[in-house]
Parts: sequence; structure tokens; C-alpha cells
Amino acid sequence: MNEISINNKMIDKNTSGNILLPSEKLPECWNQEERMSALFSPFRSKSANPQDWISKYKFWHDLIYEWLKYNMQCSFSIIDLNEAFKRRGCTPLCLITVIEELLRNNEIIQETDFFQEPCETWAAWSIDIFIKKPISWSFSKVKNYIVGQNVNNTEVRYIHLRIVQELGDIILSIADIKKDNILFSISEIVEYCENKTKKHISENTVRLVLEWLRHRKKISVKKNFDSHNELLIKICTQTVNEITEVEEGIYKLIKQENELIKEIELMEQEKLNIINETKSYLAKGLRQMAKTRLRRKMELEKTIEKRAQTLTNLRTLITNIEDAHSNVTVLSAYKTGSDILKKIQQDDLTEHDVRDIMDDINELLEEKQEIDSVLSESLHLTDSDAELEKELAELLNKDNDDIDDSNIVSESNPEIEKIEQRLKDLCMEGIESPGKNRLVLPTVPSRKDKALKEL
Repeated sequence: MNEISINNKMIDKNTSGNILLPSEKLPECWNQEERMSALFSPFRSKSANPQDWISKYKFWHDLIYEWLKYNMQCSFSIIDLNEAFKRRGCTPLCLITVIEELLRNNEIIQETDFFQEPCETWAAWSIDIFIKKPISWSFSKVKNYIVGQNVNNTEVRYIHLRIVQELGDIILSIADIKKDNILFSISEIVEYCENKTKKHISENTVRLVLEWLRHRKKISVKKNFDSHNELLIKICTQTVNEITEVEEGIYKLIKQENELIKEIELMEQEKLNIINETKSYLAKGLRQMAKTRLRRKMELEKTIEKRAQTLTNLRTLITNIEDAHSNVTVLSAYKTGSDILKKIQQDDLTEHDVRDIMDDINELLEEKQEIDSVLSESLHLTDSDAELEKELAELLNKDNDDIDDSNIVSESNPEIEKIEQRLKDLCMEGIESPGKNRLVLPTVPSRKDKALKEL
């Protein structure tokens, strides 16, 4: 048994090239001798101890799935399982029963059944694989039991359908990410899956998954005779159509475009290297060598310019083809619209009817506008209303005058008037007219001051 180092971990690798599960992926009971001895032993009668039988089957059911998923493969045989789960020189003696149960539950099928030509529909293929095959398999098992023959071919290969479906979903996701591409080669799909899962995936595994997708009408396959019989894959999440010559031509043009881009990038890198070499020769005083490298640089620049022009023309050609394809789609939409209009015209829809309806609508709209105009007009008072308003205003003015007079009357008081008159009659005694010989008398309260004080 060989050993290899992956991600700084020592992982066993069997002779068939399949990497065994690392210790952290193994069940906890893997190092328990008593438990593992029971799990490695053949199955007993299910009726004797149903719970123990189910527990043992679930252990191997889950372990086989984890091993296949870790190795990114969907095809296996009993020999592969024996090598993968060999423990201290002992191989499991119960795997045949596990395989029989997986077949009965339609979780695996034989490769020979998997690679048969697909039926017209996925439902028909499913019925043939999951109903007819198990019935014939059960009949052969009963026959072998009665006759006494029990041939266990450990070299028969099986396909784990759950792993196939999971890898199929990964492949279908390429159609959503790389929407510009129409077709893909198998090598491109393998590279995409490895980048997606961060694991190594063999081309044989990808071919198995693509075959399953072909059964489901999710991909279409065509041979590319211009490139050593390379397979072109058309992927679609919905029902896929056959690959057309236009799609194949666009794929070839895009591939040529990518090759030109890589070629130009390499020449640009070579150009930079030549410039650095030229500077190095000048530093050493080797001017002739520097001139030689500069000539190579000028030739390379001319080649790059030609390749760039070719790339531009190729890109223009691809764009025109895509535009033409879009125009065909638009024209098809126009044709569909034209057919719909023709059907509508056949439903007694004439120009006269349309004119009548439009006139009725315009008449109703004009009537509505007139109503709105009337409702928005200002209200005007009549003559009688104006006279009433005038009389009300006069009454209001008269009431205001009466209120003012009452205030004045209320403010007049006979006693106050009498006191004011007495104040006016008072005079100051002993005060001469203004002058320099004016006599200044002592200040004496006047009668007016006394009267105000009394108040």
C-alpha cells in the first residue's frame, strides 16, 4: 500500500488509485475492535434482530457514500470497496448484501444499464431502470436461490445515482456562470468542476455524469471532427435542443479568438524580455548584440500588430454573427405578433367599429370636461342679495355708532365735571409777571392740589 501527501496530511492510497478516507472522515467506532468485528462480519437474518441489521446497513450505506464523495467518483465495484475499507489486513464480508440492498432501493444501478441508449423521455427511462430492472433482478435472484446457484461477481461496476446527481448539478451551474459560451469541451468541463470543488475529478467521472444528463435531456453532444473527434457539449438547465451548425461555428470562432489572445500575450511577454536583454547588453557595452535584439523587437511588434488586427476582425465577425442571430429571433417574434394580429382581425374587429368606439369615448370626455368647467366657475350674487348685504352693513355701522355713544355717556360724570370747573376758576396769588424783580414766594398748596388730593 502506497502513501502520498496531500495538504500536508498523510493519506492512504489503494492500488486502484482511489484515495482512502482520512482519519477525520472515518466513523468514531473505526478503532473499536469489537464493534468493527461485528460490522465486518456477514449479515445475519433480518428477522432475528431487525434493529441491528438496519444499524449495520446504515453504517456501510453512509460510509460508501462518503468515500465516493471524497474521491469525486460515482463508479465503483465490490473489489474497490474491499480495497478501500481494508482494515488490518481484513476486508468486509458483508458488502454483497449492502450492494443488493442498494440495488433494491434504486440508489445504484449497474454500468451496463446506465449506458443503454436513453428512451424518448426521462420518465420512460426511469420506469425501465427503476421498475423493470428490479423486477427482472428479483426474479433472477429467486431463480438462483431455488436452483442453488449464487454467483457473486465482484468485478461488476455500479453507478451511485446520488453522487451522479450532485456532480450533475455542478456541471449544470456552468451554464449560469459562463453565459457567453454556448458549447463546451469535456476538458473545459473537467477544469470547471475541479475549480468548483477544489478536488481532482477524472475525465471518466465527468463522462458518466454527462451521460446521465443526456438521459435527462439537459445536454446535447456532438463530435467535432476538426479537432481529433473532440466532443462538444451543449448545456441547458431547461430542455436542450440539438447543436446547430451556427452554434458550432461560433464555438470555433471563440476558440480561435482565445488562442489569438494567448498568442499575443506571449509575444508581449517576449517583447518585454527582449527590452530587458537589450538594456543588459548596453550596460555591458555590447552594442551590436543590443542592436540585434532591437531588430527582433521591431519584427515582434509588427507581428503583434498583425495579430491584433486579426483579433479585431475576428471579434467583429463574431459580433455580426451574434447580431444576425438576434435579428432572426426578433424577426420570429415579429412573425408571431403578426399572426396574433391576424387572429384578432378575424374576430369581427373592423375599422368602422373602432371609429364608433373612439367617437363615443371622445364625446364622453368632452361632456365630462364641460361638467368640470361649470363646477369650477365662481359664484355671483343676485341684486336682491346685494341689497341685503348693503342693509346688513348699514345695520352693523349703526350698531357700532351706538356703542361708541354709550361709551361716551358712560364715561361722563357730573361730579368730575364740577371739580374740573372749580379747578379752572382757581388762580395763583402772589405771583408777578415774569421779570428780573420777580418775587418768589414759598410754595403753598393750591386749592386745585387740595381738590385733587381729596379725590
